[in-house]
Amino acid sequence: MSLDKHQTGFTLIELVVVIIILGILAVIAAPKFLSLSSDVQTASLEGIAGTIASMNKLAHSKTQFDGIADRKDCDTTCNNNPNWDSKIGYFYIDVSGTRLYVSNGYPKATGTSSSDTVVEDNYKSVMGLSDDDFVFGIGSSSSFAIIPKKFEDKLANIQQGTFKCHVEYRSPQPKFEYYTSAVTDDCF
Repeated sequence: MSLDKHQTGFTLIELVVVIIILGILAVIAAPKFLSLSSDVQTASLEGIAGTIASMNKLAHSKTQFDGIADRKDCDTTCNNNPNWDSKIGYFYIDVSGTRLYVSNGYPKATGTSSSDTVVEDNYKSVMGLSDDDFVFGIGSSSSFAIIPKKFEDKLANIQQGTFKCHVEYRSPQPKFEYYTSAVTDDCF
């Protein structure tokens, strides 16, 4: 009686070699996947900044058409200008039924007081910014900060300029021109 013993499995050495190869691949591939997440976050913020910049150009064109691009804020009635909101105290343009408040021909992201949320809410609505995805606040250099929800605990760091993964938008003011910028140094 002869027993024919053929191996049908892997040897221990073969299994160890496969595990080592998989470990090496994991060490090489993991940083690529982590970097991809950072790239997605960066691209998302750059897309938002681009959308805001495009909307700014459209809004500026509309304010020029309506004759309010270079108008300064008025008193209570503003000579009955149809684009003046006396309750809020700003000129506005209509964007799909939403009043987008403007100053010096460009959108305003915030009102003059922290209790006045109409200006900010309308800005977020027109720009397509959701409270489910972002938190909002004052960023460095008195800009309006649009922060991914996962970094909501970093608002104080953003205000101090020590954390940079957000979009900054500053409405035009007498001392400053408007700007929009994706700040992505710390996105990960």
